[in-house]
Amino acid sequence: MKERLDRLRRILIVEKLGALFVTDQANVTYLTGFAGLSPHEREGFLFVTKKDAYLLTFPTYFGLYKKGSDSFKTVNITPVHRLTDYLNEITQGQKIKHVGVEKENLTLSEMESLKAKTEFEFRETAGLVEKLREIKDEEEIGYISQAAAITDDAFEFIKTKIRKGVTEHGLALELEFFIKKKADDIAFSPIVAFDENAAIPHYLPNKKQITNNNLILLDFGAKIHGYCSDMTRVVFWGSPKNDKIVTIFQTVLSAQEAVMSHLRIGKTGHEIDIIAKEIIKNAGFPEYLHGLGHGVGLNIHEAPRLKKDSPDIMTKNMVVTVEPGIYIEGFAGTRIEDLVVLKEDGIEILSKSDKTLQII
Repeated sequence: MKERLDRLRRILIVEKLGALFVTDQANVTYLTGFAGLSPHEREGFLFVTKKDAYLLTFPTYFGLYKKGSDSFKTVNITPVHRLTDYLNEITQGQKIKHVGVEKENLTLSEMESLKAKTEFEFRETAGLVEKLREIKDEEEIGYISQAAAITDDAFEFIKTKIRKGVTEHGLALELEFFIKKKADDIAFSPIVAFDENAAIPHYLPNKKQITNNNLILLDFGAKIHGYCSDMTRVVFWGSPKNDKIVTIFQTVLSAQEAVMSHLRIGKTGHEIDIIAKEIIKNAGFPEYLHGLGHGVGLNIHEAPRLKKDSPDIMTKNMVVTVEPGIYIEGFAGTRIEDLVVLKEDGIEILSKSDKTLQII
């Protein structure tokens, strides 16, 4: 963690900031190594100065983190000694005048409250820690690889649960239970969509049942030590209903494979996205409206972005998804998604599951 904090401190010097008040829980986890923080709560804050770092948390969590580490000290926020009391003491002691805040994370009311109770100047920042998180180190890649392996296991498991009469909701629960047994948690609520429901990219499973000759889209991921995996596969219960569905599937697979052969260091997200869209468009199908892919790490969706007009440049040790799709409202949808690590000499595909047309 010391190396990550030192990299951040070098950014603070460039930004002319005496400290950064880190409120995004994924960023706090990245800089401290503590993976238990909920992204939906304010369980801990990190205050990083040019010489020290302080993890500020509450009595409900202080027992978990009180030992701190060689890189930071842990302090307990109480009704007697509040968060802003600590911030004032640290800034006064180190003569800090300008403190950066994560403007994309703090709410307006939180910002107003902080300004009213502190004695230094806040300056808005965007993406300082997130930029560091784009490039994964070997430990991070190791966690993501473990999560991807569990996702592969989950795919083999869920295929054994597909049968006539089973519902989308039932399969989604089976996936969730399996992943939670094997991993620390699910990366997101699994998506299971049959036939026309698969034309909705972020569909919510319902009580629709498998009947005959169904297309089944499965999108799910695991989490290890806070790091996520993400994979989508399409299988069929019985033979596909018609040739158009097979053509859609094969077109998406061809688009994904073409992207894989061109995905390299130095390419922009925009350049990669165009490859898949051109193949789909030339086959006579509508372009997908979501991005081709996204970074994966402590968040299931993070930088870089592989999408139209994205200037993000592919760099060694970025971890991204590649997930082209074809969606025809009221008919069917197909998306095939793999998790990929950018390497010096190409890519490493972490998703090992078979993605060719499978009839169960």
